[in-house]
Amino acid sequence: MKVYHLYLIRDDIAKSYFGREHLLFDLFVRFTRARSLSAKKMLYKQIQYITKPLPQLKLHHRVEQSLLSSHLYKRAVNVHTLSSASGDVCGTLTIKPQYAILESVGNLEVEMIFFEILRKNEMTFLAMEYTAEQCGWLNPIKQERKYV
Repeated sequence: MKVYHLYLIRDDIAKSYFGREHLLFDLFVRFTRARSLSAKKMLYKQIQYITKPLPQLKLHHRVEQSLLSSHLYKRAVNVHTLSSASGDVCGTLTIKPQYAILESVGNLEVEMIFFEILRKNEMTFLAMEYTAEQCGWLNPIKQERKYV
């Protein structure tokens, strides 16, 4: 099972840290591993500063509209579930106020479907998988060349 945490990063931060996502990933890892309350509070404030709240209603609507035609799609409050006919591939997307969690079992197909829907609606989603220590943008930011 793969578990991705998806955060919506502020536009200016996303542009500044494109290509250096590992620094953002390190911040989130330090937050999850912090033992002391004071360290956790400080890291939480930093995370609050660099992230934007998720537009929950918009995302729920877009996911539902994109997957409603599939008889393998189900929604329960804030959780969207998509499975394969054989049942060996399954994915759930849970949308929370500050972040989303994508859990998937099986091949990458369900992950890609959810990622594609999210990518089309917001430009600065950063996906992180803590167990594999990987992170990346759902929609890579095109860097503007500045000529001097």
